[in-house]
Amino acid sequence: MLSGEQLLKQAFSEVAAIKYGQVPEYRHIFSLRYRIRKHKLLRSLERKTAPEPRAHTGRFRLKYLVLAIIMACVLVLAGVTGFYIVNGFKFTTKPTHTLVLTTGWEDAPEFIEQRYSIDVPEEYSIYREETDSSLIYFIEYRNNDTFIRFEQYTKKSFNATYNTEGYDYEEIDDGRIKGFYIRWEDYGALVWDNGDYVLEIKSTLSKEETIELAKTARIR
Repeated sequence: MLSGEQLLKQAFSEVAAIKYGQVPEYRHIFSLRYRIRKHKLLRSLERKTAPEPRAHTGRFRLKYLVLAIIMACVLVLAGVTGFYIVNGFKFTTKPTHTLVLTTGWEDAPEFIEQRYSIDVPEEYSIYREETDSSLIYFIEYRNNDTFIRFEQYTKKSFNATYNTEGYDYEEIDDGRIKGFYIRWEDYGALVWDNGDYVLEIKSTLSKEETIELAKTARIR
């Protein structure tokens, strides 16, 4: 037989079951505004989260070092670009041409103060003669289809580009003429530094004839 307290608890339970049993079950649905803000927040957190640094092993670094060395060798062998100095001239080579500058021009004359000339053969006559702001001087001689062009530059102003695609130049140093020579199909160019100026002879003559002609260069 139930006591009074037990009967009271049972009565409350029955009343609660009847009352709350009539309340329908439902699932809460978040508003659209809430969901938009939530996704924006999650995306911003994903962008700000930096990836953890990868641990590079010695083997990993060695692989990339080997690749770098291989690529450097390929570029050198392919002649993509090169830089070197020969007889006081700085050469920067490209696949199709070579840029040539001078070194040690700081103590050389800033302008052409004395003009040089060469002893051309008698059968050649002057075709044209020009000067450019006392920095560059040239005189050209012609004989039918052959020519001799003598040029004089201040060392600082000398900045020449030569076609070296399929051609190469050679160092010239015979004690009196110190420079380089390059030959194309129909003519060649001899360039040398006499200490004060850069002198150049372009001509249809042979290399040996051009060198002998260069030795006649003297102040007018």
